[in-house]
Amino acid sequence: MNQFVYNPMTLPTQTRTTRMRWWEWLLLLALLGLFAGQDLAASPHKSAAFDEQYHLTAGYAYLRTGDFRLATTHPPLMGMIAGAALLGRSDITLPTDQPAWAAADRFLFSDLFLWEANGNGPALVEAARRPIIGVGLLLLVGLFCWSRQLLGAAASWFVLLLATFDPNLLANARVITTDLGLTCFLTLALWWLWAWLEVRSWRNLLLTGLCAGLAMGAKYTGLFFWPAALLILALYPRQRGQDGIVRRLGGLVLMGVAAYATLWAIFRFTVGPIPNLAALNWPGIQWLRDVPVPAPFYWQQLLNTFLRIVNLQGARLDFLLGEPSNQGWWYYFPVALAVKTPLPLLIMASGGAWLMLRRGQWRRLSVLWVLPLLFLGLGLSGILTIGYRHILPAVPLLILLAAQSIVRLPKPGRSHLLYWGAQGALLLWLVVGTVRLWPDQEAFFNGLAGDWRNWSNILVDSNLDWGQDLPALRQTMTDLSISTVNLAYFGKAVPEAYGVTYRPLPSYLRFVEGVELSAYNPYTPEPGWYAISATSLRLGLMQPESVDLYAYFRQLEPMARAGYSIYLYHVTYPAGMPVDRIQVVGEPLFRLPPDALGVQPERRLQVKWVRDAAAATIYPLDSAEAQNGVDAQWTPPDLADDLVFEPVNADFSQVFTLLGYSRPVATSHPGGAMPLTLYWQVGTHLMPMPAPTKGAPLSAFVQLTTEDPGAKVAQYDGWATALRGLEVGDIIVQPVTLEIAETAAPGDYHLRIGLYSPQNWERLAVQSGAGESDHADVGAVRIE
Repeated sequence: MNQFVYNPMTLPTQTRTTRMRWWEWLLLLALLGLFAGQDLAASPHKSAAFDEQYHLTAGYAYLRTGDFRLATTHPPLMGMIAGAALLGRSDITLPTDQPAWAAADRFLFSDLFLWEANGNGPALVEAARRPIIGVGLLLLVGLFCWSRQLLGAAASWFVLLLATFDPNLLANARVITTDLGLTCFLTLALWWLWAWLEVRSWRNLLLTGLCAGLAMGAKYTGLFFWPAALLILALYPRQRGQDGIVRRLGGLVLMGVAAYATLWAIFRFTVGPIPNLAALNWPGIQWLRDVPVPAPFYWQQLLNTFLRIVNLQGARLDFLLGEPSNQGWWYYFPVALAVKTPLPLLIMASGGAWLMLRRGQWRRLSVLWVLPLLFLGLGLSGILTIGYRHILPAVPLLILLAAQSIVRLPKPGRSHLLYWGAQGALLLWLVVGTVRLWPDQEAFFNGLAGDWRNWSNILVDSNLDWGQDLPALRQTMTDLSISTVNLAYFGKAVPEAYGVTYRPLPSYLRFVEGVELSAYNPYTPEPGWYAISATSLRLGLMQPESVDLYAYFRQLEPMARAGYSIYLYHVTYPAGMPVDRIQVVGEPLFRLPPDALGVQPERRLQVKWVRDAAAATIYPLDSAEAQNGVDAQWTPPDLADDLVFEPVNADFSQVFTLLGYSRPVATSHPGGAMPLTLYWQVGTHLMPMPAPTKGAPLSAFVQLTTEDPGAKVAQYDGWATALRGLEVGDIIVQPVTLEIAETAAPGDYHLRIGLYSPQNWERLAVQSGAGESDHADVGAVRIE
């Protein structure tokens, strides 16, 4: 490889081509294997992180169809790299016949692709992560080679060790997102830019443009390379006998051409106009709307992303140092840098920066500090205060800065030993801190952040909690013999795909609506086990107008944790605590303040929730009506004279008992409506059904059929009552209406009633003297 010898008193100069010795090659392979091994071994322990399914689905769909319609918030390169691992497999279904594909709905289509059309979502994610680990290895090789040229052989091994055990690089190299790719390709682009500044060659120039184009194809912030490169060209000392700024600007233009060609190739050399320029309404640019440009989809979605970020300002909550805000903080990333970067790296990088300034090398080493400062400047705007990963490109450059401290070593002697002892101690500190946290490096915080219980007081979201710990939750539930948890999950993965049995709580993006979510009582939650993601614990639905959903749990000490991002709590109440029982109609409880519900100190509020007052009424177990219990003599109170009550007492798997139903005395006729009222009583096994991923966990059906159950002349399907909040003995009164078909022949028909799960269509079994059935045959109805 080309060897650059660093001398702090002179300019770096290219001297000769040397080869590494055999043992160096073995050591290089060993350290690369150690980096990859940590990630490969950790991957099965991690569920799909928040954005992984979007990038994987968009990239894989692009590779399969040539259509990049799903790459709407990020360029598709990293998804393509991940998706390449799935090509050639015949067991993968891409459901392009679904409406979500036609609508270019990346949210819904990624759900369909990963969790519904294919039954092996976790395995697909794990396989697609391996090429991303390969990109991480490419980053390490680039750092090693660059540092060997820039700083010398000893420093290159120091750099490689720092990178191999950096927790942030490890964490991002095993998730299918854009940040590791951006970091890798920006670092490589800076390396070849530096090489071009040292030795003007077409190879160095073209490789700079190629890597810069890949950075642009990985993430839109790859465009930051160009202002950084312009500043570096202005600062970097002139080499003897070389032209000045004009030649440098000419080289930068050619790099830009090479980068654009690379980006154009990623988008299959498409050409067309950028139609959404009109949305800017900027004077003087409307004529550009009809001008064809290479890779128009890239520029169109870049503009859409910019507009989306602007429009989202104030619409969502972020979190820092105990405070939620919808305005961001200028100091967010300085805090994140201080607590999420390993302290040994911060100390060594600070020392390297001091040596750089002391030696007067700040211009020559501008390739190491200009880009991090630009990213930090973007962070100071407070626009994207959601994660350390947005400044991840600074980490390799901090590592190179840290290596400055071993370029010019003390002369042999006592100070030499002390110096190496200090460097060794810092390196050991880094290695031990990273290995100790495996496989949870994405949740790394340094010693300034204190104990893990305090981490969510400082930062959440992708700094700590990105939906990665569902396997850990399953294991924790097994260890504690927990059968079901109430789960507030910050992520897009499907918990049941990872073996988690749960009842959903309101949480971001996946669980934001439905009867069960609307019935969650944030002030006095029901007794039981709760698993709360750190982000949900601090921000609830991340919407400024919503109630502080999980303030109740912030007063409690977690009884366990799953990984470092999900906290487990066991809610109990004193035996003698008074209980107030109320019914709420329509409005989600998490949008109601406590005074609207009548919350009182030292009293527990048990809320029964129905979607529509006309669709159901709940009589709590302590009411006179409910105290009658389940017996053959039970009749509803205040039954109208034109109605008759038919007792049933059908036991649906001890979940509900159908006490009976009331119907009109008069007979019905074809084309008419038959009103019925069903009376259900809550049993002792309320939640045997699968946890709902969407909609309700339970629904009732009523059918009017001939002897053939498939020949229906009328049917009803629906359920307006949340199961959450119900107690054993509660009675639910459910009015239904059967619309009788006009073609129904006069005669006697069977009335069949049942309960089933809309999630898997499984019906609850009915126990009777005749055996077990999937419905209750409750009598005959005459049509005249």
